[in-house]
Amino acid sequence: MKAATIFSVLLAGATVQAATVPPTVRDKEVPWAAIQRRQALGMLTTLLGKGGKVADPPGAAPRKRVVESPSKVAGAKRIVLRYGPYSVPNMNKTGLTGEPGALWNYPDTSVTKPCTECTIVAQQAGLEYPDGSNANINSGMWLHHMVHFTIGPGRQDATCYGKRSLPHVDVGTSPSNSERYFSSGNERTFINPDRGGADTKFGYHIKTTDRMAFIVDLMNMNMEDKTVYMTMTYDIVDGPLPDGWRDLKPVWFDANQCGTSEVHPPQQTGQFRLTSGAWTPNFEGEALGVGGHLHDGGETVEIQVNNEVNCDSRAKYAETPEFQFKPAMKMPGAMMGVATDHVSSMKTCFFEELKIRKLDPSQKWRIQALYNYDKFPGNKNAAGKQEEIMAIAIMYVAVKPGTLLNVAAAPPAAAGAAAGAAPAAGAAPAAAAGTGASGRPKAFPKGLAKGSSKGSGQQSTGFPKGSGQQSPGLPKGSGQQSPAAPPVQSPAAPPAQVPAAPPKEVPAAPPMDDMPGM
Repeated sequence: MKAATIFSVLLAGATVQAATVPPTVRDKEVPWAAIQRRQALGMLTTLLGKGGKVADPPGAAPRKRVVESPSKVAGAKRIVLRYGPYSVPNMNKTGLTGEPGALWNYPDTSVTKPCTECTIVAQQAGLEYPDGSNANINSGMWLHHMVHFTIGPGRQDATCYGKRSLPHVDVGTSPSNSERYFSSGNERTFINPDRGGADTKFGYHIKTTDRMAFIVDLMNMNMEDKTVYMTMTYDIVDGPLPDGWRDLKPVWFDANQCGTSEVHPPQQTGQFRLTSGAWTPNFEGEALGVGGHLHDGGETVEIQVNNEVNCDSRAKYAETPEFQFKPAMKMPGAMMGVATDHVSSMKTCFFEELKIRKLDPSQKWRIQALYNYDKFPGNKNAAGKQEEIMAIAIMYVAVKPGTLLNVAAAPPAAAGAAAGAAPAAGAAPAAAAGTGASGRPKAFPKGLAKGSSKGSGQQSTGFPKGSGQQSPGLPKGSGQQSPAAPPVQSPAAPPAQVPAAPPKEVPAAPPMDDMPGM
């Protein structure tokens, strides 16, 4: 891990902003500083020797394989890369964040690209032991989540641009020169924009100037440390973006945008909903596909446009034995609350399954997740309380090559963060793009719609979700608010009707509807 990355995150953990960031799903606003400190504690745990990147063990399987691709796209080939390996502490080792058996949000900035220049038409994440065998819940290992960044000129994060973003700081970059383009939980969803076969004319283009980075979060439910590799399967077309093709740009929706993506459950039993802030498109494009990510206990993630459901991304549990946890008779207290059945797939919506596909600045996009602990047990910690949860969705949008966000020039804070630097302790936060010094909306330059937020010009891979280990995974900003100026309350999306007792509604964050990028 680079010293600059370590320093920037530790400094971020010690910095207290003048504003708070409402995670959009809690009954109370949570200070941004608390989120930063949690990330810093996770990194300190790694520095203290409790997990991280290690050397290849003797006899490990090859790091790269080139195999025949099932893609019907002309010239496509499949490359499987193994990243790491990562040492994950056992359940008897508890990190400073309080989680036992966890490699927590580990930043890996030495990530090999699948090519010098190519177009990705399908992608999937996985987890393997050194010998190449699959690592999953049935053997006590868990790809809790990972975030895949592309860093380079022209890369702009659609929903965190102009904001202070902890995930970007974690890998030593900023939302103004990098984007979260892929993610996976243990469901390992398969993202395949090439599902149209030989007629496919879009993909995620990797340029010669791009580099990659990961945030890796792994869980080990065994009584001994484990070494594993995270795998990435890429179907690619080598060379420049083919003539006549559109590029893809991702839009990352999150209940705790630009933070750790984690949310404290507002209740320990029953049903409740988590609602993100709203995002206003500020670029032209066609939504191709979207899918959600939930933790155990989650039932569905609705992707909404103007409060109407555009996609209902539902979770399925334990579809195959590898997604069932069968603990031994003797377990430490921290394992007593681990659920037996775990999320094994999430439905995705692509092409004609999306009711609204054309992006327009008059729209308000958001997600609303339903958790139901009565139907799907969650995972509890050693104290018997529900673990933190997530509500995320990634949407892929087809755009013209070279599409950028319709935003003002990057604020000074973004430029500084690009080099991995965090603002000095005690410094006032920089205003987000499209805001005044107080953080409240200001007039946009002529030709830009008020409230237009970061767009992502990426295309959706259409991605049908696969279940089982070979299904690639999907994913996991809040604008800064000045304490002097109260945020404008944005109405929460009305909850979908649920039979029986109505779930508790957790209010959406007040300021997001009129803030760029959310």
